[in-house]
Amino acid sequence: MESLLPLVLATLVALAYYVPVPVHMLIASSCTIWHGSFSALKAMEAKEKRKSSGAENEYEDDINTDMHTMTSSDAYMGPVFGSVLLFGLYLVYKFCPKNLVNLLVKGYFVMFGTLCICDILVFTTKSRGWTASWHKRSLIAFRIPFYQKICEAFGEKPKPNDDEVNVTALEAVGYVIGAAIGVWYLVSNHWTANNIFGVAFSLQAIRTLSVGSFLNATILLSGLFLYDIFWVFGTDVMVTVAKKFDGPIKLLFPWGIQDSETGKWRHSLLGLGDIVMPGIFIALMLRFDHARLKAKQEDTNERQSLLASSSRVEDLPFTTRYCYFSWVMMGYFAGLSATIFVMYTFDAAQPALLYLVPACLGSALGNASRLGELSELWKYNEVVPEKTDETEKEEEEERFTEEEPSASEKDSKAKKDD
Repeated sequence: MESLLPLVLATLVALAYYVPVPVHMLIASSCTIWHGSFSALKAMEAKEKRKSSGAENEYEDDINTDMHTMTSSDAYMGPVFGSVLLFGLYLVYKFCPKNLVNLLVKGYFVMFGTLCICDILVFTTKSRGWTASWHKRSLIAFRIPFYQKICEAFGEKPKPNDDEVNVTALEAVGYVIGAAIGVWYLVSNHWTANNIFGVAFSLQAIRTLSVGSFLNATILLSGLFLYDIFWVFGTDVMVTVAKKFDGPIKLLFPWGIQDSETGKWRHSLLGLGDIVMPGIFIALMLRFDHARLKAKQEDTNERQSLLASSSRVEDLPFTTRYCYFSWVMMGYFAGLSATIFVMYTFDAAQPALLYLVPACLGSALGNASRLGELSELWKYNEVVPEKTDETEKEEEEERFTEEEPSASEKDSKAKKDD
């Protein structure tokens, strides 16, 4: 939580007085990515610990380690699906009543935001070890009616207890906090409430989404690079949707002045995609640092050179333990700074990914080239191949041949028996 303190302080100062928009924007995006990346790392470490202890199916105080991993086809099609969704929203705002669309959108995002805030609260509490006896107390428990029939209608086979819903006291606190922020947002449409939901969506996405490999990340970011350039410079679609879409899909940063025509307070905005997409990649680099450090600790020679200046891994400088993460975070900061500079210089909307993608990929590849680890970085893959029936059969046969004694061993054993 300490990584979010600069963002909280900047928001409080902006509420009371004024924070320069470029500073506020850089703090908000960097803190969100930093916190989301380390949350994803904690979830991965908890999953590894759970697997090593053989407690994968125990429902104790284990934190939520669910993570959706993209495939190569997901990475290829991501910009395509994003384009379809963006143009669909553009058409909806063009041909449907704006107030009705915004009301439906706000209602959906408030419900989704409430769930995100609750999950973040539960995850943070459990991962930090801030547990108490009342946290696990069950307040609401019921079964979803017709759940199994609905699953069967869609061709899915539900697990025995999938229809059970159990709301604990800690989760209830999270729902109440999320609902209170939602009511505040619906009533006032305040930029702070908007940003709380926006940061919650970003943190949840960075923690629960993985591109799977460096190759997938390169494919996805390269596609989004072209996507952002086309929809911002080639058409008015992106800018129109961003301005008309009255929902927390962007972070707002107040200028402290009112528009002379409308009388409304003016804001700069940063789309959540400019935080989440680079954030997922930066979180991948942090997990690559973790895997790289773990491999060096297991190798005797590498461990000796690693610990030459320190007795413990924890005492090593942060930039040594997490060098890729540090480099890419600096690249993101530089890329967003360049975006803001060009935006203010030309007084025009800019596709942030035009600057962020080369900055993030370039800093990762530059650091790998510096360390002579280009091959390791390019081959990095988090996807564990699933065992098929054939592979399991082959493993059983190998195990059987290893356990079965050879012919010479059988003869020597027979002679001993004689």
